[in-house]
Amino acid sequence: MGSVVVKLLDEHYQMESDMEGLLKYIAAEGNNRRGEILLKSRGKGVSSKPVKAARQMQAVQRAYGKEGKRRMYHLVVSYPKDMKKKAVILRAAEEIADMLFENYQVFYGIHTSTENWHIHYAVNAVNYNTGKKWHQSKKELGEMKEKICRLAG
Repeated sequence: MGSVVVKLLDEHYQMESDMEGLLKYIAAEGNNRRGEILLKSRGKGVSSKPVKAARQMQAVQRAYGKEGKRRMYHLVVSYPKDMKKKAVILRAAEEIADMLFENYQVFYGIHTSTENWHIHYAVNAVNYNTGKKWHQSKKELGEMKEKICRLAG
């Protein structure tokens, strides 16, 4: 069996429409709705409905005056081609959202329409308790990826 791959995408999602578009994509309600097979989508700290979840994230950002620059992070966890165990991936998706993004609103979806099943995460860049932005050093990002690989496996 191959290994789990974790990618933090570089997009900044500065516009509210960009944020909504990403959440709709994750929920297979965007441009990919006809071709995407969605195992599950869920919100942690936000609605499981993508448009409502985007508005809830934006409300936190407005409350703390953090509506500029990067407003959201997009993380993808991709499984090897031979990993098709729904229960394992469902459990890992929830554990990753709960453990790694504590105090951040998260919306995720598990996509199964490609050879490599994968989980998309949209994470609000603003901590809902402190109003501080989520920043990771290269070392912290590496440690986070290691934790995700352990949880995902």
